[in-house]
Amino acid sequence: MEGAAASGEFAAVLRRLREARSLTQEELAERSGLTAKAIGALERGERRRPYPHTVRSLADGLALDDGDRAALVAAVPSREASPPPPPAPSSAAGVFPAAGVSPAAAAVPSPAHVPVGPGTPLIGRDGELADLLALVRSGTRRLVTVTGPGGVGKTRLAMEALRLAAPGFPGGARAVDLSAVREPKLVVPGIAAALGLPDEVGIDPLDALVPHLAGLRMLLVLDNLEQLTQAAPALAGLVARCPELVVVATSRAPLRVRAEHELVLGPLTTPAGDDVDAVASSPAVALLLDRAAAAGSPTAVTAADAPALAAIVRRLDGLPLAVELAAPGLRLLTPPALLTRLERQGPGAGPRDLPERHRTMAAVLEWSMDLLEPEEVALFERLAVLSGGCSLDAIEAVAGEDADVLPALGALVDQSLVLRVPSPDPQPRFRLLEPVRQFAMRRLHASGLATATADRHAAHFHARATASAVLLEGPDLAAELDRLDADHANLRSAFLRLLELDRDVDAAELAGSVWLYLALRGHAREGLAWLERIGPGASDVARCRALAGRLGLQLLAGDTASMLRDAGDAVALAGRVAEPAVTCEVLTLAGQAAVFAGALDDADALLGRALAQAEAAGRRWVAVHARLARCQLALVAGDLATAGLTLPETVRAARTAGNAFTLATALNVHATLTELLGDEPATATLLGEAVALSLAARMSWTLGYALPALASLAQRVGDPVSAAWLFGAGASISAADAVDPTFPVSRALSDRGLDATRAALGDEAFAREWDAGRAASGPEIQARAAVVTTRAGGGRSA
Repeated sequence: MEGAAASGEFAAVLRRLREARSLTQEELAERSGLTAKAIGALERGERRRPYPHTVRSLADGLALDDGDRAALVAAVPSREASPPPPPAPSSAAGVFPAAGVSPAAAAVPSPAHVPVGPGTPLIGRDGELADLLALVRSGTRRLVTVTGPGGVGKTRLAMEALRLAAPGFPGGARAVDLSAVREPKLVVPGIAAALGLPDEVGIDPLDALVPHLAGLRMLLVLDNLEQLTQAAPALAGLVARCPELVVVATSRAPLRVRAEHELVLGPLTTPAGDDVDAVASSPAVALLLDRAAAAGSPTAVTAADAPALAAIVRRLDGLPLAVELAAPGLRLLTPPALLTRLERQGPGAGPRDLPERHRTMAAVLEWSMDLLEPEEVALFERLAVLSGGCSLDAIEAVAGEDADVLPALGALVDQSLVLRVPSPDPQPRFRLLEPVRQFAMRRLHASGLATATADRHAAHFHARATASAVLLEGPDLAAELDRLDADHANLRSAFLRLLELDRDVDAAELAGSVWLYLALRGHAREGLAWLERIGPGASDVARCRALAGRLGLQLLAGDTASMLRDAGDAVALAGRVAEPAVTCEVLTLAGQAAVFAGALDDADALLGRALAQAEAAGRRWVAVHARLARCQLALVAGDLATAGLTLPETVRAARTAGNAFTLATALNVHATLTELLGDEPATATLLGEAVALSLAARMSWTLGYALPALASLAQRVGDPVSAAWLFGAGASISAADAVDPTFPVSRALSDRGLDATRAALGDEAFAREWDAGRAASGPEIQARAAVVTTRAGGGRSA
């Protein structure tokens, strides 16, 4: 049979068999694991002499009986009538398309060298590249899978490793793009075709490939394997039977075979702060600026633009593709304007030489959707309402079904759509990268389930917040603060959702339950903004809880005028609420407001009522704080004898309660008394413990009081350098976390110490140490505090 006639006959036979079964080219492509484009080329005669595995795939897809199968095979022209394929390329690294989409179409690679990279620098991946090269070159790990979410740069990393490692592989270094392959059984034949090897009829593809590779020290990069993980056993067998072969695969999901070594690739690091140095040293920002410069907009990090540049890459979660897609926007927009645009609609389209599936984040993620089962897609979409990470119970809550979510969640983790992240407790935590979450949210809205899912989210985190109130008052305070920190973004979105629904009672309960968390972890401004938005529909009890939160946050921020105004409303409201467990807290805080404002008679009456109600309601935590407020009242009144009788007992009660905030507060108040009495060793002991407790639990409120007091102590014991340093550290906390230590007695003492320290050092030396203290880390503060307490003779038990 002549080649031209034969090719025409095969095209005709294929078309006839397809049409007889009423299949479109697209339907046959789906059934056979090829592509509609490849099938069209075969039916037009543009693709001559299809390989046997292509013919087998077509026959399987058409469900041919023996007779029609034989007819299709017979229509394939003899390969003897065609010239032999060109020789395989030299050992220089090259990238070749796999034959899975159309093995016939791309079976023989061009002998010309094909570049392995896009010609752009690999930024921010020095450590990962070194790790991958070490694995590749060592030979001890011969099947390495680079996994990670779409757009994280798996291919770019693998190709850079291929380029650098190629000289060490005399048998060759090759890359095979498997993105178009859909059928796992076509992976091994696709590798053979990409290497220019003939397809041997009647032999298992793996048995046919092994003899060609068994004696070669070769590096093989298999790109885009996530849709082909069922081919993993065959790849493991290939590596096992070819002792010198090293395979690097890229995949959103691990292969799950014993021979595999998984190298997880995460997003680029985003800036830890907004200052110029932190932003300029961030790999994510470096990539953003590099790609912006390539688009014709050289951009440097300036003090004015640093916060916006940091926010841009944080918004994109450091995902390299998202950063690259956003970068050209800097050609037309300032960094703040680009940030605003990203918040509305996400990054745009990428360069034309990117594969179509990588030209937008949506295309990247739609590719992943094709690999999921319907129940996995449904869970993925619902996870969009969870902000900044979530625990398993939150996932179960938003799923809204009684079914076990673990199988679907496991599939999403395997496909790197959901990431496992560190958790503050034994319960596992997960998150979606922000560009992925935005994509999921668009799909959720399109599904019509966004409202119902958001309502389940709000209900779950309302319950989560109200349950946390008890834990914040007990010995589990520090752990609960960490858990609430992890869920901060979810609490915020739940609160806003409750406001949208005019559920004023629930919104007030949520904010009022977590006010202490907001105060201790530096979110006082946000907490006050929440509480100002409580609507008129809140009940008296809910408003009482919200007013307690307002007073507590105002006390932290030193806003005495607002405290007095709101305290009057709170006291009047407490008179109408017949729930001592609720009213005792608001009365205690109103009493403290009166203490801070110098209204001592009012304070005495309010704190007496508060203490009686707290004891009657069993609110032990409130009772201790009411007693502490009465001790503060004695100090403001100058009654040191009463304070001396009651403070040691109150400190013991706080220690017995086991709550770190309560104990640190009691230690600070007691240290004010010992400072007034001139007992430096006792003051050092009390403040040393308060600092240690505050740093361990990351409580900025109590640390903001302890550091100025400790600085004054340092000055009094002859260490003005440490004094200036500690004053600077305290000022940094006050500025960052809205902590304004305005208890009148301790404020007067610290102001006196500050003036004495500046006088002792002079302005220049004082400013130098102050600035050093402002930049200090927690461990540095702890170390400096230990120096001062030791010098002051601290060490006795409080």
